[in-house]
Amino acid sequence: MRLRKKAKSGEESYWKSFTDIMAGLLLVILLVMMLLLLYMTQMDKESHKDDHQYDYSQPYNDNDYKGNEDHKDDNMYERPPQEGGAGEGADDPGDSNSRGEDTDYGHDKAAVFVTVVDEETGKAIKKAGITFQLHNGRDAAGKATTLNTYYPTKVAYKDFETTSVGEFFLPEKIPYGWYSLHNLKAPKGYSYADDVNFEITESRDWTDPYRIIVPMSPSKSVIYLRTLDADTKKIVGGATYEVTAEEDIVTLDGTVRVKAGTKVCDIKCDKSGNGASPKLYFGKYLVKQKTTAKYYAVTTEPLSVNLDYLEAKDKIYDILCSKTRKELTLVDEETKEPIVSATFTVTGKGEVKTNDKGRFLLTDLEKNQPYTITLTNLPAPYRVSTKEITFKVDKNGLIDGKETSATEMTAYIIRLTVSARDRLFNNEITSSQIRLYDANDNVVEEWTATGDKELFTDLEPGTYTLEVGGDKANRQSINLKDASGNQNLEVIVWTFWDTAAIIGAIVAAILILVLIVGLIRSRKNKKDEEA
Repeated sequence: MRLRKKAKSGEESYWKSFTDIMAGLLLVILLVMMLLLLYMTQMDKESHKDDHQYDYSQPYNDNDYKGNEDHKDDNMYERPPQEGGAGEGADDPGDSNSRGEDTDYGHDKAAVFVTVVDEETGKAIKKAGITFQLHNGRDAAGKATTLNTYYPTKVAYKDFETTSVGEFFLPEKIPYGWYSLHNLKAPKGYSYADDVNFEITESRDWTDPYRIIVPMSPSKSVIYLRTLDADTKKIVGGATYEVTAEEDIVTLDGTVRVKAGTKVCDIKCDKSGNGASPKLYFGKYLVKQKTTAKYYAVTTEPLSVNLDYLEAKDKIYDILCSKTRKELTLVDEETKEPIVSATFTVTGKGEVKTNDKGRFLLTDLEKNQPYTITLTNLPAPYRVSTKEITFKVDKNGLIDGKETSATEMTAYIIRLTVSARDRLFNNEITSSQIRLYDANDNVVEEWTATGDKELFTDLEPGTYTLEVGGDKANRQSINLKDASGNQNLEVIVWTFWDTAAIIGAIVAAILILVLIVGLIRSRKNKKDEEA
């Protein structure tokens, strides 16, 4: 038996259709509301498109820009600022909005973009923190203008700073009229810029701003020199100097003004010893003396000058010069003691003598001039192997590359040391008569030995003979040479004590031998008795 499913009633079919209709209507209403919301959003963007030209990856942070001194290198003007509408928050009657509110959000106003450039090259000065103020009217006569940023909160600014590329936008558009841009802070190496006067006569958007070029002149200064005598500190006139760059001289616009090692100028000192360079870019320079006054030597050590704000206040650099000097010292070759009152003759200078230190000093020497120093009188008994010394002063007043050249000359004495020793103990003998004979067998000196060596410093070269105790058979001879250093004459002789010592040794040896023989015989006799 097949069972049939019971059909649904008509009432159930009616409610299903009604539910479907209501769901469709609700979807239509939601769609209309979404379209209306999208339209309102688009209208809001259209009404502010003049003030919101740029899509920022990050919104401004109010805490980042309250106080320009803390953010010199992260300036808020790296991108065109957003406004909340011109005329909003114009609390200061001196700000740009005091010129009349503009309810059309930017009409009759202009965005302003400032670039700071080097006056000589036209290149941007890439330095953050170059500070300006904007004044109403011409020549900075009007009150400083306050401009604002409004996102996310309102912040007012009177000082405007460059970014790291030397540029900035004014924070908001400014109305038509005359303005003056006044430089408050210049970067190191540049002078303050002159006021830039400009007039806004047409509307400009952030994409096509009114552009202002502010030229700044590179700072320059002068190197002032003064030449003085190193000893007396008196003025030395007539010196000349060459100035070269110690390192690359580079300004903030990236221009290499002078390469390292390049000559930039010469400085000529007048009779008063003073000289000055032309104006030079800030940087490090080397000042090297080229010529100097008569009798003076050119200073070989260059002067390093760092031209910057600290060194640019008319500082005078004193350069000390010394006269060309030749110093000669005469000493004993053996003892190094000074030899006093030795006389020399110097080319063009006449005679000079050594002082109590065995020394003399020559000054006022001509450049490019050879000189000869000749020994003409030497105190006895001194002798020298070389009597002349030559030197030359070059074109720079230097001797062998030096301002002062020192030479040591030595003299010597013929020295003979005489001694007599006993043969056995090698001791200096005493109480014996000693005679020194010359080559003609004449007695030069006679003395009684005291145990010390005798030194002779007044003998002429030749042959000498030494005799001790009148024993002519044991004389000792020496050929005394004309030379430095000690020459020794020594005689070895037999003395009473040498003979006594030998006899004593022989007697002792005999006694020891007799004793040994006696002991041997005594032992032999004892063995024979026991046997």
